[in-house]
Amino acid sequence: MRSKYIVIISTLFVLVTGLLVSNSSIAEPDLPVIGITKIKAPVNDNGYYTRKNAKAANFQTMLETQMSQVGRFKIIERNRVDEVLAEQGLNNEFGDGQTAGGGFNVSGIDYLVYGAITKLGSRKKAMTTGNFSSVSIITEFSADIKVVDASTGEVRKAETVSVESKTAGGIQTQSFASVDSAGDPLSDIQRIAAKKVAALIATSIFPIEVVKGGAVTYLNYGSAILDKGDIVSAYRPGEDLIDEATGINLGSEEEFEGDLEVTEVNPKFSKAKVISGNQPSKGSIIRIKTKASENSSSTGKPGKKRGRKI
Repeated sequence: MRSKYIVIISTLFVLVTGLLVSNSSIAEPDLPVIGITKIKAPVNDNGYYTRKNAKAANFQTMLETQMSQVGRFKIIERNRVDEVLAEQGLNNEFGDGQTAGGGFNVSGIDYLVYGAITKLGSRKKAMTTGNFSSVSIITEFSADIKVVDASTGEVRKAETVSVESKTAGGIQTQSFASVDSAGDPLSDIQRIAAKKVAALIATSIFPIEVVKGGAVTYLNYGSAILDKGDIVSAYRPGEDLIDEATGINLGSEEEFEGDLEVTEVNPKFSKAKVISGNQPSKGSIIRIKTKASENSSSTGKPGKKRGRKI
């Protein structure tokens, strides 16, 4: 009887161990490892009358948060990135082509993200007619981002991300005035920019795709990339176009299917509905057309006509 219990316990141990191993393998997908370097701010100005501080460290923190929420990368801690860059510098200076893998190669990281805030300013839009006047302050922010292959030093992606948003406004009539302004307009616009940069990096490696079609379209990205009210376009990929002289993949022929509006966002996926064109099918590529966060804060959506259209 005792030996029977031993056999049963041994069998249960093997089954539980197998389940743990299986679950651990599922929980550890092979994701790219990314390090975000210190964001620079050449736009900063310490002049007495022209003082400007782009708060680059704040933007870097936001970008790290957004990239972590995407869920498709392993993000290296900031201190570790500094160590890696020091290792890379030593390898490039004293390496013999074999050290740490040779060339630009650095241990533990697949891609390095470099960035600089290249524009920060504001402009005023004003209108006056009779006894009515209005004014809006539009804040403008741009960042240049590069994604570099840590093993070769090759620039895989280089883009400028620009955001403009209405951060203050006011109206005045003969007997009434109203003013509205954001509490921290720079942080608000940096958050929008960080989301756009995260989308740029993530979708260059893992495109936004339709994972399920139908009356409700399901997309493979959630709130880290998309917002409720975003307008996106769907394309059906076709044959790859290869440059015979260089062997470079130039992309593929694409067939436009339709525009969709994002109606619901979850942490890992989103739902959308068709607003023009045809219903996209599973595997269709999605590209962001307009961001709701920028529309609502700058120009807004046009209202419905109450009378006959002109």
